[in-house]
Amino acid sequence: MGRARKGTDIGGTKRKAKPRSRKNQGTLSRRQKDALVRAFGAINRFKKGQSKTLSAAASAEHTTVKTIKHLLPAALVQDRPGGPICVKAADPYSARVKIITSDGPLVVTARGSRERELAGRHRATVIRVLRNEEPSSALHQFRGKSVGGHSLATDINVLLEPAHGGVLDQLDSLYVGPDAST
Repeated sequence: MGRARKGTDIGGTKRKAKPRSRKNQGTLSRRQKDALVRAFGAINRFKKGQSKTLSAAASAEHTTVKTIKHLLPAALVQDRPGGPICVKAADPYSARVKIITSDGPLVVTARGSRERELAGRHRATVIRVLRNEEPSSALHQFRGKSVGGHSLATDINVLLEPAHGGVLDQLDSLYVGPDAST
């Protein structure tokens, strides 16, 4: 009597594969986390109108539509197979982002597209204010707003303190890679 082939039981019928443990399903490799950052960048590029199609946005962010579909399926909608793929106005995905608080720059988890968008608008406004392209009053729209449970900085004096002098240099990107802590 020979041994049963892998994936079959003694009678020769196929066995169902054991499901992966829940413990390992939520973890992403460093490569997947980098791909996720690029996928969020492509979605943002498309939402802002910087790219006319999701494919063009994906190319600009060095990723593919297939990767975006795989990593962020709830952010996309397609009416029919082969039809255009659109990005939803809101999605449930969390992402690590860099924000400016009264204590300085922090890396926090923005929960959902609304918090990610708020963090991006605040970051852009801070940069324009520090470059004297907008008045400091532009920061008032962010009073009482928070991302990841941390209040956004709205006081220009705090942003101009010597301890925060390099804030502009630290705001090179909104989304944070897998190894960033500050």
